[in-house]
Amino acid sequence: MTGFWSWRKVRAYVSLTHPVPIAIVMIATAAFAAIFAEGLPPFRLAATLLLAMLGGQLAIGALNELVDVELDAASKPWKPIPSGAVSRFGARMIAACGLGMAALFGASLGVAALLLLFVGTGLGLAYDLWLKRTPWSWLPYVLALPLLPIWVRTVVIGFDARLLLLYPLGLGAGAAIHLAQALPDCESDRAAGLRNPVSRLGERRSLMAACALATTAPLAAVSAAAAVPDEVARNGVVLSSATLAIGLIAAVPLLCRHQRSLGVRAAFPCLALATLIVAFGWVLGTR
Repeated sequence: MTGFWSWRKVRAYVSLTHPVPIAIVMIATAAFAAIFAEGLPPFRLAATLLLAMLGGQLAIGALNELVDVELDAASKPWKPIPSGAVSRFGARMIAACGLGMAALFGASLGVAALLLLFVGTGLGLAYDLWLKRTPWSWLPYVLALPLLPIWVRTVVIGFDARLLLLYPLGLGAGAAIHLAQALPDCESDRAAGLRNPVSRLGERRSLMAACALATTAPLAAVSAAAAVPDEVARNGVVLSSATLAIGLIAAVPLLCRHQRSLGVRAAFPCLALATLIVAFGWVLGTR
């Protein structure tokens, strides 16, 4: 029995941190580091980079659960804190330790990198504390997502202003990822009277909007590549990444037609991966 409850608590604490989004962010961080280093970066640098990012993500995930605990108690009593598997104190400790990790490891990456890390983490915390239940819930996603490759490049090589183009390229995609991640909570958010975009649009229209917005990133990347062929799209990498991304986006409505719940669950990983593929293609094409 003791082992069972110990394993239950481990699973609850892992669930508390939102492991799927964390896994996507960590994989993206490692991939961008390898791209900018043109191979495997030095182990110490890579480990510090990943631990700094992990700390910020742990804090964002745990705080998200703490902020939603009352709402989850009514609509999702099986979640880590309402179920009693994780205490509020335990969740606060995870958030505090995560912020400590981000500060500790981020400080060794340089002042510029530390500031960018804190901006990105701060956007996630602002989403949890103030913006998640408002019509502005999409804003932290739009601002934070392009910051990831900019931060990684600043750490590995140095700042490159050309990566700021990821902001106009990723404007729609950031909003799309937000809608996709919030989709599973659509009904509970509506029942609670929240005013975020998903609760206002409803599940079907949110899914359609997410797919349409996600498509803007590959289309914009291809258009920009065609406009400046000497600067972008070396070896057709931008076009290839855009094609793959559109295929992933198209898979979401197809999955929904097959099984609605499957499509809703698949929307976030598919659209997030599609956006990252476009970003990888753009970064590779502009090196």
